[in-house]
Amino acid sequence: WGQWQLKRSDLDIFMHYMPEDDLVACGCGKCGSTSMWHFIYEKKFGHPWEYKGEPYAQEVTSERWEGKVIHEKDEVEQASIMDKAFSFALIRDPKERLISSWKSKVSCAGDVYGTDVLTREFFTQRLLETAGNGPSSKVPCLSLEDFLAALQKVHQAQKERFLDRHFLPQTKGCFFKFPPQNWSMVATAADGKAFYTLAEKLGAQGAPAPYEHASTAKVTVSERALALLDNVTAAEYEMLGDFLPEQHIIQPGVYLQTPSNPSLDTFSWDD
Repeated sequence: WGQWQLKRSDLDIFMHYMPEDDLVACGCGKCGSTSMWHFIYEKKFGHPWEYKGEPYAQEVTSERWEGKVIHEKDEVEQASIMDKAFSFALIRDPKERLISSWKSKVSCAGDVYGTDVLTREFFTQRLLETAGNGPSSKVPCLSLEDFLAALQKVHQAQKERFLDRHFLPQTKGCFFKFPPQNWSMVATAADGKAFYTLAEKLGAQGAPAPYEHASTAKVTVSERALALLDNVTAAEYEMLGDFLPEQHIIQPGVYLQTPSNPSLDTFSWDD
């Protein structure tokens, strides 16, 4: 995959602002952000996102968005916008999200979890190098424990902001400048009412967010994996606890990652 330089993911995630609607929207990787942007696009343009390939919907400054979304980087202007705009942030249970990210991006059981095997080695190498392991062509994928151990090293080195957006802690993404209490609405994909409100802010009728797919294959979570999960997600639960609808369901043993709320069937977790 060649050499690459550390790049802050948080600066790419925040802030995306729609001046015509006075709306700020933000979603972490593996929270359903692609589906969220598909939803916003359809409500804004009056028809579904029908493009194939890059640039994808979450690349909101591409020509496909026709200038409707700006990436505001000036901190003074960001503060001014947050004071007056309707701000919407999409979150997910931190432990569920990391397991989903592992399955999707770096798991060795690609045939079981639908891992993107074409990019798996890239994501694996980038994570290991961020963790300080150095390049290793002998490691094309990671077990859940090895994935979480690498994340722990990144956290210990205080390099979280350089993680890919799918692994970036939610504390360092949408909320690294403005905590959840500063946002107009903080919701999970299970909160159907939140998307009706979002549609109204776009001057459109509300509707369920688009369904894509989600893996329901079983994952074995060891005692060590759970301890690592506890460690790397502690700050997220401290920040987001009041905004999560229910406690996480991850326990040692076999874990079936599947929507527990029927409304989740209309939303894709795999974005």
